[in-house]
Amino acid sequence: MGRHKFQLYLTIVTFCTGFLVATSIETTKLLRTERLNDLQFQQETQLNERILAEKEQNRQLEDQLLDLQRQVGKVEEAMAQRKSEAAEILSQLEAARMMAGVVPVEGPGVVVTMQDSQNAANSADVTNYIVHEQDVRLVVNELRAAGAEAISINGQRLVSNSSIRCVGPTIIVNGIKSAAPFVITAIGDPNTLESALNLPGGVLQTLRDFVQIEVAKKDKVTLPAFVGDAKTKHS
Repeated sequence: MGRHKFQLYLTIVTFCTGFLVATSIETTKLLRTERLNDLQFQQETQLNERILAEKEQNRQLEDQLLDLQRQVGKVEEAMAQRKSEAAEILSQLEAARMMAGVVPVEGPGVVVTMQDSQNAANSADVTNYIVHEQDVRLVVNELRAAGAEAISINGQRLVSNSSIRCVGPTIIVNGIKSAAPFVITAIGDPNTLESALNLPGGVLQTLRDFVQIEVAKKDKVTLPAFVGDAKTKHS
């Protein structure tokens, strides 16, 4: 009987011991799992905080980028405005230089050639059939009125204070004497210039009764720069 009780107690003790060991193992596993979960939670929390911080930094950088783009846009707009103004000033300067005659120019235009009439030799009054400065001046003024941008006479560029004088059978332009034929070259719209000269009762119709005059339209003519003292008017 005592032996049976001992075996029963031993069995109970063994069972309890096994139960405790098993419980201890499970508890250890549970604690380890909880620790791992806590560590994972902490890591996830830190990662989320880092992600949020990166997003905020990215937002700030995007705001800075937009601000810089706006600043660059304003600078580019200002530069474009200044470039446009500079181009306009340069264009005005080039136009002024061309009008002043200080640079050679080329472009479409007309060439007017004036010569003494073939009837001059047989006329009682030769002066009625030779080219005078007023004849040349009539053509020049008509070309100017028709929009000619630049004019030369026998290679002498006309400027604002240029004069055309007659000395016998010769004409003096810018202090330079030349004889017929007188070649007047003008830059401008060829059709407009030719039409202005050929108006009924106009310059050509009037002059052709006394001198020879021909007009030729050109795709490109070249005028030299003015040579002389622009401050001194030739008299």
